[in-house]
This record gives sequence, structure tokens and C-alpha cells, in this order.
Amino acid sequence: MAVKLKAIYYINQFYAGIGGEERADAGLTTFDGVRGPAIGVAKFWKDEMEVVKTIACGDNFVNTESNFPEIASAIRELVDQVKPDVFIAGPAFNAGRYGVACARVCDYVRHELDVSSVTAMHHENPAVSMYVKNNLIVATPETAAGMSKILPRLAALALKLARGEKVGPAAVEGYIPTGHRYNELHEKTGAQRVVEMLLAKLGGQPVATEIPIRTFESAPAAPPIADLGSTLVALVTTGGLVPKGNPDGLRQAFSTTYGSYSIEQLEFIPSGDYESIHGGYDTTIVNDDPNRLAPLDQLRSLAALGKIGGVWSRLLTTCGIGTNVVNGVSIGQRMAAELKSAGVGAVILTST
Repeated sequence: MAVKLKAIYYINQFYAGIGGEERADAGLTTFDGVRGPAIGVAKFWKDEMEVVKTIACGDNFVNTESNFPEIASAIRELVDQVKPDVFIAGPAFNAGRYGVACARVCDYVRHELDVSSVTAMHHENPAVSMYVKNNLIVATPETAAGMSKILPRLAALALKLARGEKVGPAAVEGYIPTGHRYNELHEKTGAQRVVEMLLAKLGGQPVATEIPIRTFESAPAAPPIADLGSTLVALVTTGGLVPKGNPDGLRQAFSTTYGSYSIEQLEFIPSGDYESIHGGYDTTIVNDDPNRLAPLDQLRSLAALGKIGGVWSRLLTTCGIGTNVVNGVSIGQRMAAELKSAGVGAVILTST
């Protein structure tokens, strides 16, 4: 009987069944065999490879810089013990802290321990821009609703890495392009290929360039405020601050809209009447004092001193976690229209 290939799998506290946000500070835990998404991935390998160990860590704990040496040491010890053929993490989808954790441990294992690694997440996850250049990150949908679609692709690439096979282009293997370009032989010349692409484009057929050029949207800086003492200032937050009970049913993540709430009669935002519904951070200190997130108390003081012209009568709020670019632009445009129509000249925008 052939010896099975071996894998180690990394997940966070939620997928390990340890707990939700309240256990985000949980330290590293090791399990024998499969756990969470590893169960689904392993099914695609049949008898060729198995997950020997699953490791899990709280998203806050692993992303605290002072804790990472401890985590790295434990992973090194486990790798020395198991001698895996591949290391897998995720999928993290568009969960920022989880994505950064997955990418960082994969980067560590690949570069420091010389073990092939792969993770998976949405292309807008902040970890992608941080780690994609030198790591394999399989592209996923935004949310875990796409789990069943992505596990076969993650399993296939992990098995290829474990076998030591050559990994093909991003468009073939399903990972997010790393930006690296490699020379290769092709049965057609460049001239033939470009003519074929041109004809396809003229014929209304889908065309993919061989050398995509990434562009970034630019936005001009706002002009300086000429007279702050006569300027109406507004409070806007992506930290999810809403009246108690979330009366408009705003989403905790993946926002499509925002809330607009009157603060006209308030000198400060009272803790008992407002709360944060944001699904991506520990909201305890904000709920204790919402002015930490939306500093109405400080703006009232500045207005009383004549430093600003006044405080706009409404608070605009949404949750930034997981919100895609299209929805983010739409929310921003609608907020801006409301602010401009009210004569607001400056905005204090706070996040988490």
C-alpha cells in the first residue's frame, strides 16, 4: 500500500467549534485529524492524502504581534513532528482578521519551514494585498455561502503542491494572480495570438489579455477648509454605531446601506441608548462609551469654543467589514449626497 501524503490544516476559533467573537483571544489549539473545512477538503483526496493535524487559533490572538513568536514556535514544532507535504489554511472569504492570519501562517510555513502552503479568500480581503505576491491564495466568493464551490479547487491545488507537481497559471489553477510573469514556449507566435484576440474582440467574444495591467482609481484630495470656525461638521462612522436594538436592521457585515440618526438634542452619545452591531471587532469599549467611536462630546466642546461652526444634526453609520467595492462606492455616494444637501462642509469619519 502506498504511503499517504500528509497535510496540516489551519482554521480559526469559529470553524474549530471553540467559539465566536467571545473566543477571538483563544490561543493555539491542536486537534488530531480533520476539523471544520478540513473535513470537506479531505473528501476530495480519497486515499491519497490525509489531514494529520488541524490547528486553530483565535483571530485576535494570532493577529497580536507579540503572540506570533509563540505561534510560530508551536507550528515549527508541529511541522517537525508531522513532516507534512503541504500546509493549508482557510478559506477565510472576506473576513479580514482571519484572512491575515491564514496568509501569515502560510507565508511563515512556506518561507521559514520550506513546506508548500496554500490558503483561500476573497480578492478584496486585506490579506491579499499584503501577501499575494509570494503566496498561493485561491480566489473565493465573499462569504461562506460559497464554501461548497471553493473546497474542490482548494483541495486540488493542495494535492498538486503535496505531490510536488508544477503549478500552472492563475487562470488555470484558480489562485489570485501573484504579479509574477514567467517565460514559456507556446505553439503559436505572439503575432498569431494577438490577431486571434483582436478577431475575437471584434466578434463580441470574451477576450483575456496575456498581460493584464492593473489600474487604480484616483480621487483628488478635497480642498482645504477656508474657515473651520464657520463650517458645519458631521460625524460618519463605519463602526456600526446604531440606536439600541438596531431599529433599521443594518447588517453586521457585507453592508448594502447605511443608517441616518438624529443627534440634534444630544450633548454626547449615551451608552444605554446606542450600541455597535459591527461583526468584526470587540465592541465592548464602544458600547461602554459610544463617544469613543463617534466623538460627539468633543465636537460639542469645539462648537462651544467657536472652533467649528457647528455639529450636523445627524449621525451616519454603516459596518465596513466585508463590504465589497461596488456597495462601498454606492453607500459613500448616497452619504455624500445627504451631507451636501445639508450644507455640511467637513466630516469626521471614524472606523474600528
